[in-house]
Amino acid sequence: MKTVIIEYGSGNANSLKNAFSRLGESSIYTSNTKDIEAADRIILPGIGHHGSTMHALKNSRLLDTLNYQVTVLHKPILGICLGMQLMTDYSEEGNSKGFGWVNSTTKKIAPNNTKAFKVPHVGWNLIRCSGNSDLLSGIPLDQEPFYFCNSYAIASVQSQVKFSTYTYDKNYVAHFEDNNIFGVQFHPEKSHSWGNTLLQNFLKLKN
Repeated sequence: MKTVIIEYGSGNANSLKNAFSRLGESSIYTSNTKDIEAADRIILPGIGHHGSTMHALKNSRLLDTLNYQVTVLHKPILGICLGMQLMTDYSEEGNSKGFGWVNSTTKKIAPNNTKAFKVPHVGWNLIRCSGNSDLLSGIPLDQEPFYFCNSYAIASVQSQVKFSTYTYDKNYVAHFEDNNIFGVQFHPEKSHSWGNTLLQNFLKLKN
């Protein structure tokens, strides 16, 4: 099985590669179309600017490749932080269109109380999930927090998509999953043992 982390000029590839290595999984960081086509699963890493990243993906001619791998071949894909936001229809960051795989919008976090709720939101937060989740299986959500670092967030998704939430100044989407498409607003690679469990759950998925 081959895991590919998409290279688009920014991201947290080293942290992710180290996390996968701890799990005994090799991964490659690449923008090579042939590598992506040969992959069994795909990671869109976090950290970066939505508009600049979509522009970089377009310039490297990866938009069509990724769309085909995800929507036609149904390969499992995990978006982390920015990577999750790239999966939405649109982001206010750079007034930028996303892939549109999940019908939702990414918006700037804009608390009424900026002293109590700093932006970016940096730190640990519990998440809540009312339904079954392949990605969160075996994780005690009421006990263990995940690590967040984000200035933009997703407030809601369409009803048929599985999702969890977290609370900062208000409720936001912590993760979503729709068939082969998975996104997490937090950073599992920085979330210790239960972050590793989440990554292991993703590695078990097959298209």
